Amino acid sequence: MLSDPALTGLAPHQLQQLIETLAAKGDTRRGRPPRLAFADQVLAAVLHLHVNLAAEPLAVLFNSSRTAMHRTLLKIRRLLEAQGITIAPATTPPAALAALQAQVATRSNNPNSKIKTTG
Repeated sequence: MLSDPALTGLAPHQLQQLIETLAAKGDTRRGRPPRLAFADQVLAAVLHLHVNLAAEPLAVLFNSSRTAMHRTLLKIRRLLEAQGITIAPATTPPAALAALQAQVATRSNNPNSKIKTTG
């Protein structure tokens, strides 16, 4: 669901190609291993940039901490910039955001939880 082209703005093969391109530079194995697989890190950053999701709901969706998600987003944004890759923001919010909002509310055990955007 999270990799749905309506949410990412990318066809599945484009998302996979992006992951492979960034992995060559960013999937390093130094220090403590990340909780999120590199592909999930890229997906989280794409969602952050394309549909303007903040770190908090992304952390809930990816079962991560907000702090770890902030670090992940910063890391992947730097990799994207270094490669000259831009993720275009959605011009209108996709209808699939409602389904994501329901997932965030369910996973956070807070029925009033709303998806926060970075704007």
